[in-house]
Amino acid sequence: MKNFLRILFVLTTIFLLQQCAQVGQLTGGKRDTTPPKLLEAVPANQSTNFNSGKITLKFDEFVQLKNLNSQLIVTPKLKTQPEVEASGKTIHIYIKKEELQPNTTYRLFFGKAIADMHEGNSMENFDYVFSTGANIDTIKLKGTITEAFNNKAVKEVLVGLYSPTQTGDSLFYKEIPDYMARGNENGEFLFSNLPKQTFKVAAFTDKNKNSLYDGEAEKIAFMNEDLNLLSDTNIHLNMFQEEPAKVFIKKTQMPYYGLARIMLNKKSHIKLSALNKEQLNNLSETFVNKEKDTVSFYYKDIQDTLGVVLENLDTQKTDTLKLAVPKDNSARKRLKQMNANISNGTLPLNGKIKFTFQTWTDTLRFDLSKINMTSQEDSLISDVPLSGRWLGVTDYELNNTFKEGTSYLVKIDTNAFFDIKGFSNDSVKFNFKTKSKIEFGKITLKMLFNDKGSYIVQLIKVNEAIVREQFVSLSLSSSNAVSLDFTDVVPDTYMVKIIFDENRNKKWDSGNLLRKKQAEKVIINSKQIKVLADWEMEEEILVKD
Repeated sequence: MKNFLRILFVLTTIFLLQQCAQVGQLTGGKRDTTPPKLLEAVPANQSTNFNSGKITLKFDEFVQLKNLNSQLIVTPKLKTQPEVEASGKTIHIYIKKEELQPNTTYRLFFGKAIADMHEGNSMENFDYVFSTGANIDTIKLKGTITEAFNNKAVKEVLVGLYSPTQTGDSLFYKEIPDYMARGNENGEFLFSNLPKQTFKVAAFTDKNKNSLYDGEAEKIAFMNEDLNLLSDTNIHLNMFQEEPAKVFIKKTQMPYYGLARIMLNKKSHIKLSALNKEQLNNLSETFVNKEKDTVSFYYKDIQDTLGVVLENLDTQKTDTLKLAVPKDNSARKRLKQMNANISNGTLPLNGKIKFTFQTWTDTLRFDLSKINMTSQEDSLISDVPLSGRWLGVTDYELNNTFKEGTSYLVKIDTNAFFDIKGFSNDSVKFNFKTKSKIEFGKITLKMLFNDKGSYIVQLIKVNEAIVREQFVSLSLSSSNAVSLDFTDVVPDTYMVKIIFDENRNKKWDSGNLLRKKQAEKVIINSKQIKVLADWEMEEEILVKD
């Protein structure tokens, strides 16, 4: 019995020693996610009759400063930005007290600048407030900022309040705001501890972080009238990018011999001509008389240098440009790069086939007999007689109309088309099918407008792509109720966008700061419209100003 107990004791001891000797991974405990806590401020936060050049903030753990320059906002502004340094569990702030104005409430907003040393957990929206007078100002100004064009929230912009004594057209360009705040991810902003005072209000994207509006390079929102703050207030600002005041050439492209592109900084109505009048017939512009920001044209029989004249019909100004012409070493390949306006094997409803070439084509030398088209309907195959026309030096369109819901095959043999160098096309074929009416839906909008005026009503996809649009102009004698039909709509989910077209030019216009002109108002109906094939939808929309 004693031997048995002795053996049991030995085995138990060995087992316990083995368990104690097992190696396990140390977890280190849970990750610290708690930001620092302020234990004491000297002078105390919310102090009145402030008269100190140094502020000390004491925390419960070691702290650091992150992105202080972009996070710290001092309002109202000081001539000299405070010096801020972190040391252990303390932050010291040094202010030139001689720059403080009497009877004024100051706010030092740190945003997310103060964080713990080890994990980098930031304090959210920490601020230190003091007054050089007997009272702390308490008025709050809240607001939202959205894009004027699509009503989407604008993220992280600078919002500025300016003293009404600051005047002049260049105020926002040259003066840093007296009070500043930054909008959040949802386009919301908040000013605290404001005095009862009148302000000018502006917000801009401030790309270069200089707290100044840098013109058309940035977006801006502003209030036309001064804001008189008497109590807590909410405002809304619409942001837009101003149209450039001047039109200029950004760059040019000569991708290969025969094609040139001239890119402008803004859309304009441009008339293109040759600098040498003898070469006038050697240029062929695309999208003639259209407003555009890229002037594309084809040229022929020009060597070394191409001179062109750009006349801006909007500004009545003319630019002369000389372009270096590349060598013509790939002409044979370019004629082979022919494509048709067939998308995913489908031709749009009531559409026509158009062949597009990448070079100047000889419009007098082509052979329509080299193009053969057959249709297949109810297992029967039949030839389709063809006719067509040139739309320019690169586009040939067939005049044929096609049956709904029918499959077609187009074969183009060699020597059907030639370029001006005499090179011909390779043989190619296109298979496509036409859509049928029953594959589409219809939307009828019953719209009631609150005011007489002109409007652009757009049917847009959820990604904001414009599908269709109609122009509505209400005269004084007309009804405010309008019915708009959008037929042959591809099944999808859509929304309705209404533009208040104040100048009746049938497009959305941006604003202008110097003229105190806001961008044209836009309303996007929040309800989504789901269109089904062979189905008619009806939607009622009340449009309020």
